[in-house]
Amino acid sequence: MKEIKEFNWSKATTPPLEEYFPADKLDRARYATFLSRLLVQEGFDETIPYEDQKKNYVLNLNAEWGAGKTYFLKRWSQELIINYPVVYIDAWQQDYSDDPFLTVIAGIIKQLQLQAKFNIKIPKSAVSMFKAVAPAIAQGLTKKISGIDLDELHTLLFSDDEIDSEQKQSSNKPTGSDFSPAVKALAQNLIKDHEAKNKSIEVIKSKLADWVSKFEEQEGKSLPIFIFIDELDRCRPSYAVEMLETIKHIFDVKGIVFVVATDTEQLQHTIKSIYGEGFDAKVYLGRFFNSRYSLKRPVLKDFLLVHSDTTKFETAYLESKDIEILPRTENPETALANISVVLDAFQVSARTAIQITERITAIIANLPSGKKVDVLVLAVLFCIYEKDHSLYEEIITGRFKRDGKNHKGEVRNISLNNFLKQSIQGVQQLAEIKYFIEPLSYTNSFYLGQMTSRNNNFATGNYSIKLTEFIDSIFCRVFNNTTNSVALMVSSSSENETALHSAEQNLANADVRKPRVGNITILWLSYIYIKDGYEEITKEHYRDFIELSSPLDYMGDS
Repeated sequence: MKEIKEFNWSKATTPPLEEYFPADKLDRARYATFLSRLLVQEGFDETIPYEDQKKNYVLNLNAEWGAGKTYFLKRWSQELIINYPVVYIDAWQQDYSDDPFLTVIAGIIKQLQLQAKFNIKIPKSAVSMFKAVAPAIAQGLTKKISGIDLDELHTLLFSDDEIDSEQKQSSNKPTGSDFSPAVKALAQNLIKDHEAKNKSIEVIKSKLADWVSKFEEQEGKSLPIFIFIDELDRCRPSYAVEMLETIKHIFDVKGIVFVVATDTEQLQHTIKSIYGEGFDAKVYLGRFFNSRYSLKRPVLKDFLLVHSDTTKFETAYLESKDIEILPRTENPETALANISVVLDAFQVSARTAIQITERITAIIANLPSGKKVDVLVLAVLFCIYEKDHSLYEEIITGRFKRDGKNHKGEVRNISLNNFLKQSIQGVQQLAEIKYFIEPLSYTNSFYLGQMTSRNNNFATGNYSIKLTEFIDSIFCRVFNNTTNSVALMVSSSSENETALHSAEQNLANADVRKPRVGNITILWLSYIYIKDGYEEITKEHYRDFIELSSPLDYMGDS
């Protein structure tokens, strides 16, 4: 048995891997290594007596939509094919076929032929028997077919219960002579087909077992044979169920390991669509698998890098279109990390995270020359839009109002910023958003009034604030005036001072020796909002952004 070394997917693939794969940004390689070692032992354990070494094993690889199942399965299979016989089948691409057996056996023959140094073929007569036999009869989809009464046929073929011979003699149930010739003829054909099908299964299993033995002897290949079934949860409900039944009852050959990748929760919904909502789909699926391995949800900032169009956040792209966005960042990775802070805080699903990011990039791409937008304001609004549409309507129309009681039991108004922060879990309230600020690109000195000024000694670099500070000082600045908003922090000390001069004075009086966090960042954002005109983007503008792009739904990679 070949020793399985640690897989390294930190870089894009090069030969001998046939298919190109980009670098693994979700840290999945270690899971593939772990599962490979596990399944090799389960499928072919050389440490036990020979007659027990080979086993059939079926693993359900469970991961939610967007977690990278297909990338994981394909790259994993290409790692294994160097030393093991491997078959990869995209069940969804073959969904047009009505026979899962033919899908699997065709995939096995086609792909193993390229890896085997011996003949890989199955008699046509064995395969032909797997054409569906009277599916309408089996599923009871219609009362009559070509004038044949299906109730009659069912009565002729099957008995409801076991009864003793005395009851049989006195039974009023119809005998064979009571049925029409057409029904009796069809019943005989079905019985013959069933017997032939059983013989075909024996032939096919014998062939598969023979291939397992020959691969065991083939130089350069080790057991078990790995068969990967991908995208099953995307298939038609009936096809998905038949595929599982096929794997369970026809391909349960020792020395073969199946890995069936699904979003298991979605697959359970598929099962219920056939058997009804009250059906225990979890228990039902359990009978098809020896074990289930669930890939945890990826870190959103890494996940977005895999699925999102990063070019829309690059400085070169923004400059080429003469548009601006906040936060300005050193690179697209930081921009997506900022967005992921918001998405994590509102606990959106992976699918929703992709949709929101797609909509933000679409908004950026559609900005006219000279326009600008705060993408984090968009991110917060999109999260609220998806999680609680009625709350979104209250915020966007300025009708938000909530009342609560203080510790004395007195009724008080709950501000928007406090209301939103209540829904954000503690650890996410501490998450930071980063802005890349170049102070000297704005001004060399701050105006102090009365013809005096002070040098701008702030350094270029990343300035950060907590998400809750962003909601207080930026988001709520757009949608209402709260006691913590920047608008009040930069209020004029006299009627003659402009808001920008007030913002400059606040920066001039700030301690540049302090870390570039919290209040310092807020002072800079206040200045930038006024200086660059972000405060001119009203809630009506944001409503247009949201409602124009919201019909755009990400459907997955084709």
